[in-house]
Amino acid sequence: MELYIDRDELIRGLARVQGIVERRTTNPALAHVLLSASGESLRMTATDTMVALVADYAARVETEGDLSVDAQSFFQIARSLPEPTVHLELTSSNRLAVRSGQAQFHIVGMAADEYPPLPARDDRATLDVAGSDLCRIIEETLYAVSTDDNRYGLNGAHLEEITGEDSSARVRLVTTDGSRLSWSEAVYNGEFGMGRRMLLPRKALGEVRKLSSTEGERWDIAFGERSATFATRGLTFMVRLVDGEFPEYRQVLPEACKRTITLDRQAFSDALRRVSIVASDRNHSVRFAFETDRLVLTAQNVDLGDAREELPAGLEGEPLFTGFNVKYFQDILAATRSDRLLLELGDALDPCIVRLPDRDDALFVVMPMRLD
Repeated sequence: MELYIDRDELIRGLARVQGIVERRTTNPALAHVLLSASGESLRMTATDTMVALVADYAARVETEGDLSVDAQSFFQIARSLPEPTVHLELTSSNRLAVRSGQAQFHIVGMAADEYPPLPARDDRATLDVAGSDLCRIIEETLYAVSTDDNRYGLNGAHLEEITGEDSSARVRLVTTDGSRLSWSEAVYNGEFGMGRRMLLPRKALGEVRKLSSTEGERWDIAFGERSATFATRGLTFMVRLVDGEFPEYRQVLPEACKRTITLDRQAFSDALRRVSIVASDRNHSVRFAFETDRLVLTAQNVDLGDAREELPAGLEGEPLFTGFNVKYFQDILAATRSDRLLLELGDALDPCIVRLPDRDDALFVVMPMRLD
C-alpha cells in the first residue's frame, strides 16, 4: 500500500472514527482503524462490533493494499504533521510509514485479515430522509434515552412510521428514561421496515447525529431484521439493533389538559439556569408556581441556601403549584430551537407536556416531583 492524501482529509477521516473505536478493550483490533487503498480513494473502517463506519476519502493511490493501525495514535500524528500532503506507505512487518515534509513516523500495525468482522447486514426496506431532519430528530430525543443498560426496553430509541396532520409520511423517533419522554418526526420517502421489538442504541444515534450534521443532503436508512444502515455519499454507518420492547408510550399522555402556559424561551432558559445553581445536586428539584400572569421558580438547598426567580407567563386555567427536575427542562431547551414554549398541565402530579407552538412534529413530556 502506498498513497498520497491531503492532510486535512486524513484528519477529517480519523476524527470521525474516534467515537467508534474502543480504547479500553481486551481486543486490540477494536482500537484500530482499517485503512484500505484502492482506485482513487483511501477507505477507513472502524467498528466496536455493534456499530461500524465505512467512509472513502480522495487519495492518489500508487499501490493498493490494506492495514489496520491504532486510531487514536494515528489521529494525534496526523494533526501534528507540518505539510498539507501526507505520504503513507506499508513497509515490512506491518508498519505504516507516515511522511510529511521533514516529519517521519513508523506506526506498528496489524494485518487486515486480523481486523474484526463488521456487523451483518440484511437490508430489506429502505427510506430516505433529509440530513438536516435526521440530525434534528436525533438531537431532540437522544438526551432522554436511559443510560442504564439494564433497563430493558428503555436503553435505546424507538422508531415508527406515522401519518402527519398534513397527511405526510413521517418517521417518529421516541425515547424515554421513565421520568421524561421525547419524540420528534421527519418526513420520509420510501419504505419503512424496522421491527417493532428492535431499538436503535444510544451510541449509534450519537454518531449518526455528528455525521448527519455535516455530511450529505439526503440519507438512506435501510432496515434488516436485526440491523440498520445509514448511508450518504461516500459514507456508510452500520448498526446492530438492540432487542427490546419499547413501552406503550402513548399511555402516559393525558387526554386533556386543564392548564396551558405560554413562556418566552430565552427568559425561561435564563431563569432555569439561575435557580439551578441552588437546586439540590441529588434531584435538581425546583418548585414551579404557575400564577395568572407569571411563573415563580424557587429552589432550596440546605448547604447553599435558596433562590427565587419570576418571569412573565400567560396562564389559561387555575393557578398550580408543583415541582420538577429543572435539568429535564434545560435538556429540552438545549435540544430545540423555538422562540416560545407551550406547557400543558393537569393537576400537580400529572405529567407536563411541552410543545413548540410553531411545530407539530415534536413533543416532550416531563414527569413531576413530590416536594416535601
